Amino acid sequence: MLRTIITQDAEVDDQNSLRHILLYANDIEIQGIVQTSSIFHWKGQPGKTGPSDKADYDQPYRWTGIKWMQDVMDDYAVDYKHLVTHDAKYPSPDHLRSLIKIGNIGYPGEMDASTPGSELIREKILDDDPRPLYIQVWGGTNTIARALYDIEQEYKDDENWLSIKEKIEKKVVLTACGEQDNTYQNYISEVYPNIQFVKCVMMNSYGYGWNNMPEGSSKETLRADFMKKHILNKGALMSGYATWADDKYYEGEENRSQFGSNKNLLVDWWGKKYGMGTHIPYDFLSEGDSPTFFCLLPWGLRCLEDFSYGGLSGRYIKDNTKKNSKGIILNYWNPVEDLYNDKHTESMWYYVSSIQRDLAARASWCITDDKEEAPVLSIQESLDIKADKGTTVELHITKDEHVLYKTKYYQEASSYKGNVSVSLDDSIKIDIPEDVESGDILHILVEASNDYKHRLSRFKQIIIKIN
Repeated sequence: MLRTIITQDAEVDDQNSLRHILLYANDIEIQGIVQTSSIFHWKGQPGKTGPSDKADYDQPYRWTGIKWMQDVMDDYAVDYKHLVTHDAKYPSPDHLRSLIKIGNIGYPGEMDASTPGSELIREKILDDDPRPLYIQVWGGTNTIARALYDIEQEYKDDENWLSIKEKIEKKVVLTACGEQDNTYQNYISEVYPNIQFVKCVMMNSYGYGWNNMPEGSSKETLRADFMKKHILNKGALMSGYATWADDKYYEGEENRSQFGSNKNLLVDWWGKKYGMGTHIPYDFLSEGDSPTFFCLLPWGLRCLEDFSYGGLSGRYIKDNTKKNSKGIILNYWNPVEDLYNDKHTESMWYYVSSIQRDLAARASWCITDDKEEAPVLSIQESLDIKADKGTTVELHITKDEHVLYKTKYYQEASSYKGNVSVSLDDSIKIDIPEDVESGDILHILVEASNDYKHRLSRFKQIIIKIN
């Protein structure tokens, strides 16, 4: 099981993301839930002044407090009695409560002192667990930066410092909803340039700009009708889930961000100028930070091997133009647009309906002992294949009469940009073109969707290397 630490700045969509990820706490090992500041939210620090275009840093700015995390855990505790009947791997509410820590929250980029949050992160970075440590960044990186700074101060004079630093750079992966303060640029990239930073920004897929998606099945699962029928009020966690104009009030937020109680925002919101459109009550609001954990879900996609392979969070490529002040190229990955589903679509659009339908099924687990499980997709052969040009690769699926299977050549992730014929009948047949070159990589996606209430999907990603 993958392990992860969540860092967040308490924005309303972060609160939605926390409710969402808790329904998958049986699939991902959550090792910390840490509140930070960001350029959008901070508690305020006495005597600290900010730039003229922002509120003074000695005053709270869009500060929602810290009690909300315990409130979410109270809701999880209500749902836990049902969730654990579906999977005994769901962690206890008390265990999750023990993981809640307050990090550096004074002002944007604040890393003035160690905090319980930075200490938790530091401990996990230095532990002996051989697994990668995926740290999700839903706010600023400042608390992570403070943890890394404390490690540097402790070990920089040690004769083994370079090997310690190299181990950290290989172990830590930051899946981040952008850079929401200056601490990645000013500190992390300077001292730890090889830490992988994946900029999981898919705002037009699952964030405030989702209305920019073309009409179709994915977008419909974000509409009020779907939300009300399949997700909202299905248990305590989803009863607290925020949508447009649902009458919820967010403590500490400005009126222009009171999406639940300020009904004027349905048609008169600052995002309107960016083409985000208008909404009706109970439309999906946002989980702009959730792509930072979608990539961790064990659904059969292989982005964690290489983010250019693509996954539930979209596809990313390394930006070799990103350098620190020393001229070192950073391990920094930017999102790309694919032609996967339609022209000029974001690379996550294809998966949004699968994510929403799966969320609906998990929400139903909170109120019933009836369990709709995702299909088990099994391919008899290896997922890593070597082949010669001009040949046909044949693979065999263990089929289920309640499952619909689809295949696709994933051209955008592949080095060969021509067409590849993929057919599915009694077996999957992949015709390798004559004009492929030695060393070319071909990606084949197989999707299995059941025919039950929520039509849940799982995937396999086959990678073919040409001899």
